[in-house]
Amino acid sequence: MVAGFLVKHHDVILVDIWKEHIDTINDKGLRVRFQGEETTVHPKATVDPKEAKDADLVIVFVKSIQTAEALEKNRVILGSRTLVLSLQNGYGNDQDILKFVPKDNIIMGTTDRAASMLGPGFVNNSGGRYIHIGPLGGDLSGAEKVAAAFRECGLDTDVYDTKHVTEMIWDKLIINCSNNALVALLDINTPQLLQEHLSDSFKMLLGESVKVARAWGLPFEESVYVEKNIALLKSLSQEARTSMWQDVNKKRLTEIDRMNGAIVKLGREKGVPTPCSDLVVHLIHALENKYA
Repeated sequence: MVAGFLVKHHDVILVDIWKEHIDTINDKGLRVRFQGEETTVHPKATVDPKEAKDADLVIVFVKSIQTAEALEKNRVILGSRTLVLSLQNGYGNDQDILKFVPKDNIIMGTTDRAASMLGPGFVNNSGGRYIHIGPLGGDLSGAEKVAAAFRECGLDTDVYDTKHVTEMIWDKLIINCSNNALVALLDINTPQLLQEHLSDSFKMLLGESVKVARAWGLPFEESVYVEKNIALLKSLSQEARTSMWQDVNKKRLTEIDRMNGAIVKLGREKGVPTPCSDLVVHLIHALENKYA
């Protein structure tokens, strides 16, 4: 989805292991559905990371459980001055990236833009608008350069200093832990979480996550996050499904251990009980165990 914007003004190379997806993009272009309208763009796509060697910017979009493996297999893309941006879900991606990339070259980010694959070479942007990024090290210049490139292509992007990077990651984690697994477990679209009983369920998960965040020194308020999540759910189209729903639907391993599982682990370290999050983790793993 992001490539569909960036290709307007920049050379974009998509690197993926899904050959049918890559072949479709190269043959017919990348179809992007946004706000009910479809456009076709033509980024270069490849299964060979050597074709993207020494990139100026690498954006990591793999599942959080695949971050280290993906960077290991694509080391050739990383030059000495390559900036690496993570807009991933989950907690702990920064530590995985640090195994391969200097701290000063890492930019962490969050976005509420929801995207899903509708087929090979066909992506749907079902809602959201913001991208927040910030350097893992102290120098803002790389993040400012990336933000300028994003804005030029129509992606609203704000830059935060290093102090706020951790808050940004926790911010997205809390929202993901409120919605992602519930949509997968109940096989619903994301806005349906606003319905009676379902809204109570996401609020229970959200409340646990905020309590854990506060135990780790984050100045978050539960009521603020409830309102924030409600606004997000209202902004999404009826087509919107969470990434975990997509994983379960395609019988793939999920990021549950990097989402609600991270809340359980971090809560345990601070003595904060997280029974709702713990239950969700077990239920998602039970679904995974049913895969044929």
